Amino acid sequence: MYEIKKFFLNFLLKIKNLKEKNQNFQNAQTSKMPKVFKNSKIKTSVNHAASLQMNTVSDEDKKNVEKISEKIIKKHFGDIEKTVKILEKRGIRVYRTRFAVKILGNINEKQGFITPLKGFKAFYLNFMLGLLCDKRFIFNKNSKEMFVFSTKGIDNFYLASQVYKFVAFEKKLAGFEYEIQEKFKKIYKRPNAKIFNALTAGEIFALKEAIARDIESVDFATKIHDEIELASKIGKKENDVKNS
Repeated sequence: MYEIKKFFLNFLLKIKNLKEKNQNFQNAQTSKMPKVFKNSKIKTSVNHAASLQMNTVSDEDKKNVEKISEKIIKKHFGDIEKTVKILEKRGIRVYRTRFAVKILGNINEKQGFITPLKGFKAFYLNFMLGLLCDKRFIFNKNSKEMFVFSTKGIDNFYLASQVYKFVAFEKKLAGFEYEIQEKFKKIYKRPNAKIFNALTAGEIFALKEAIARDIESVDFATKIHDEIELASKIGKKENDVKNS
């Protein structure tokens, strides 16, 4: 799965380069007003013929996200309940239901960190979670960011990857804009040439950021796994020496 995402990212970059070579900026001036995706880290102008993006996600931004995520995960590593309480103290709702996978699958989402949704998807998710979880009902066509997990349990390292995504969203790193997240999920579920060809260079830039955040979250979880495993091996070796 991880290698597929890396391939997908490289493929998008190749399309972006091809589109950039064929951009017709003269036609862009007479085309309809561009659509703009914004957050404090990124501004992308998109229209039929041209796009411009200024991406300010730096290594420092990513290191800060990693540092905060590591603090959250390592404080009570292995104790999901205590980790959930830490997340809730940061102001995000955490829902747990044994039907999580089914509910989320119906709207092309996966358990873990869920970015804000709109329209039917948001209403459906709000309603079902209100119905099945010990939370108040929220009847709204928009949903806020949240965590949704199965009560059957969740892998500690998968949780680490989802915490990274949440902190990256919280810190307003690029790639979490609603329109781009929806395109990312749609393309990743059913990639085809027609959808790729319809993407503007600006959308490809933004999708690149969404995929980058996804890959960073997996890298973070892998780093935590390696550190925990190494610490376990060292501890076991020290115990063996003491008992010998």
